Amino acid sequence: MLLGFLGLLLIPVAIIYLIITLMRKTFSKKVFWWMFIGGFLLLIVGLIISPSEKAENKEGEEATDEIDVKIDLNESDKDGMVIFDGTVNLPDGAELLVTLSNDDGFRAQSKTNVENGDYKTEQFTNQGDQLETGTYTVEVTMGIASTQPESVQEVIGEESEYLKGDLVKDGELGKTVKYTKTIEIDGAETEDHNASMKEYKENLKSYYEELNTTYESQSESLDLEKWGEFAREFRKDTDALKDKMKSSSLNQSETIEITPVVANLQYLLTAYAADLDGREDDDEIKRLKDEIEEVVGK
Repeated sequence: MLLGFLGLLLIPVAIIYLIITLMRKTFSKKVFWWMFIGGFLLLIVGLIISPSEKAENKEGEEATDEIDVKIDLNESDKDGMVIFDGTVNLPDGAELLVTLSNDDGFRAQSKTNVENGDYKTEQFTNQGDQLETGTYTVEVTMGIASTQPESVQEVIGEESEYLKGDLVKDGELGKTVKYTKTIEIDGAETEDHNASMKEYKENLKSYYEELNTTYESQSESLDLEKWGEFAREFRKDTDALKDKMKSSSLNQSETIEITPVVANLQYLLTAYAADLDGREDDDEIKRLKDEIEEVVGK
């Protein structure tokens, strides 16, 4: 770079020399050509050397910037409620997702950020209650570079190209970081989830059959007082079942699967009432019945 600059400077100096010496009649061809040709050669050599210097500097920077990703994780288990923390050599501001799951379908997540090389999660619970005793898997992940703050991308690269090590995974959308650990949690007594789900589905199916039977009998001979009384009791009983399911030790995914059936049963009750009043909506009735039967069966 310096040689090129000197060459670029020497050429105009030679031209100035030519003008001044001609005016003073002291011009020397030998001196002029040495200055001009020397400047030209220095310029050419400088242009050739400059790209190679940049490449060497870039290679040196990349070698310096590489991060061999390391993560550790500690758990603080108090009465079956757990907080995770640990250290990581990712840049401050990096966004992490910590996932806790088990083979019974429990799954919960907490977002956190790296600060001074540390991270810490919120408390993991089972919908506010103790986690069940058993074996769990903890995953600490960092998404692809484009999902991270710009300050983090400057350190890890726009495509996480500066990250390396066993924790760096190649995916369809780009490189991610993933750390996994198996832990034991001492919490609430483990419930037989299959038995509980079976019991709740049988209760919901019983309400579904009762609703259909009552609707069919009212279709033949509508008794508004009797239907109204049935509807009030039906809503009361199904709400009580929903509250029971929510207060049970069902995990989040199981609750999401089964509690919407209660709402669909009550919507179907309303749709049947509209049909009995001559405001049919067969498509809505069919949709609700299909969704209910998909969970509890026919």
